[in-house]
Amino acid sequence: MSRALLIQLARLGDLVQSLPVLTSLHSVHPEQALDLLCPSPLVSLGELFPCVDRVYPWKGEKWHELATTKKTNCDQRLVQAKRYLSECAFPTYSLAYNLNNHPRGILAAHLLSDRVVGPGENGPLKPTLPAWAGYLRQIAQDRGKNRVHLTDAFCGLCQVLPPSDIPYLKAPEVQLPLELERIVNGQSSMIVGIVLGAGDADRRIPLSVWQDLIVACAERIPQCYLFIIGGEGEREAALALEHNLPAKYVNRVVNGCGRTSLPQLVGILNRCRWVVGSDTGPLHLGAMCGARVIGWYFSRARVHETGPYGIGHYVWQHESGQPRESRDDHGARTERSSSDHWPIMETVNLMREEQVDSIKAEWDLWTSHRDEWGAFYTRDDKPDEAVLRRKDTWAALSQLTNRDFQMEISR
Repeated sequence: MSRALLIQLARLGDLVQSLPVLTSLHSVHPEQALDLLCPSPLVSLGELFPCVDRVYPWKGEKWHELATTKKTNCDQRLVQAKRYLSECAFPTYSLAYNLNNHPRGILAAHLLSDRVVGPGENGPLKPTLPAWAGYLRQIAQDRGKNRVHLTDAFCGLCQVLPPSDIPYLKAPEVQLPLELERIVNGQSSMIVGIVLGAGDADRRIPLSVWQDLIVACAERIPQCYLFIIGGEGEREAALALEHNLPAKYVNRVVNGCGRTSLPQLVGILNRCRWVVGSDTGPLHLGAMCGARVIGWYFSRARVHETGPYGIGHYVWQHESGQPRESRDDHGARTERSSSDHWPIMETVNLMREEQVDSIKAEWDLWTSHRDEWGAFYTRDDKPDEAVLRRKDTWAALSQLTNRDFQMEISR
């Protein structure tokens, strides 16, 4: 049986948004074993993907060392690289799907496979990009009227259509710390996940805003518990957040920062009804675990490219990219961000299933939908012209020859 390899060497959010393309590849080629190559810290998550046979770690530090350590003998460095690959015990692949337009992804694809689909498919040293990869680069540079979601563009890059059904990650059989187990699995109330941090500093929501949201949830959703999601880097911020909360709400907050593995986090997110945060990996993981998601998108985050994937999610998109800073009476910047400039009560109302205006100050509310061309977002449930042109985009960029695709574009 032939084996294929999907290469995703980016961060958590990109790996999570690669699950639909893995699902599509497995559906189109069920006879082909499909493996995954991802960063070593994310292997435990990749092993939960139902359509993946094996997961291999890409140890970026080791390859960086091999590439940057000064050696007078190039042959010696090549020998070390070959020895490392041998120790990894990779099988022989007939095909590698590469999602990363980066030298490390292109290098891995050509080292491990006879044929490459995606960046590098024209050769490891040729700069010419496949149509979908060129499209993604153009969108990143121009910030144009794109409506093809990044997840669906990954599918196009791998020459398959978006999956017919949205894939979800099921909760694994994993033990939680005792305190988390009691709160997460011992309560019949609503659990709301709060994604405290973000990989990029400019996408982090101020702690004062999170404090306002938690208080509003505790007051207006009496049966809810707030689960704080974050890694080791958010431990101190989470403790500061707890310290600043009114005492009567502290017992409604469960601090999970730095206390869960990725499989444990998947188990907890499967119990969350809602997950709130900026455009960051755990937010997208929440959507793939079946929670409904509310994103606050600002800085470089853009709803049409990286909004939570699926149906029934919400994104508050800031019109200028960055919420205004709060100022005191003398015009000086204050430490506390004003909740007037964040859609706090509107977010709580969404969780209460109440009607919310789609425009609030500098924020626009977008809602997620899905059709045969993938995920898309609308304001007031009205698809704009760019959404309707996604079929043309697929027809122009795809070189698929499978019968299903030809039937779709001929409609």
